[in-house]
Amino acid sequence: MRIFTGIQLAEEARDKIVKELDPFKRIAPSIRWTGKDNIHLTLKFVGEVEPGLAARIAAALAAARMQVPPFRLRFSGFGTFPEADDLHIFWAGVEEDPRLLSLFNAIETLLLPLGVARDPRPFHPHLTLGRNKSRADFRALFGLLGEKKDLFLAECPVVAFQLFRSELTPAGPVYSILKEIPLVES
Repeated sequence: MRIFTGIQLAEEARDKIVKELDPFKRIAPSIRWTGKDNIHLTLKFVGEVEPGLAARIAAALAAARMQVPPFRLRFSGFGTFPEADDLHIFWAGVEEDPRLLSLFNAIETLLLPLGVARDPRPFHPHLTLGRNKSRADFRALFGLLGEKKDLFLAECPVVAFQLFRSELTPAGPVYSILKEIPLVES
């Protein structure tokens, strides 16, 4: 079973992001765009685990009662990984928030005793909106990207985070929530 922790965005926020994404979809059809229902913020990708470990992770997250109060996330601008002509990932930015970083760090620390290693890369919160595996001429996309790199996209409340299951299919991943964990006022 493939799992990760993340934040499910409010439908209104996803609608606004998808609306702003439309011009990019028209000029870059070779990109595999994320469906509206799959737009989320990944906190910690765990990967393939046995169902028993997934259940222990869900129980540990639920029991921890992490002291991170509810907050609002703001999404602004679009970008790519890498930041060059060889586009692999198209993303929307997540504005910095110390509570988001606290939540990420709390999850990383909580999962260590369960055998889930810390991610060696720094936390760079973003919404993955598209993936590309082909070589294509993305000059028009990069031109539009320059115009919209700082555009405010949406805002949404965060009152919980989720443990997701990710099933890979030929049509793309299918996400389902295994456990929702509410945030707790300190």
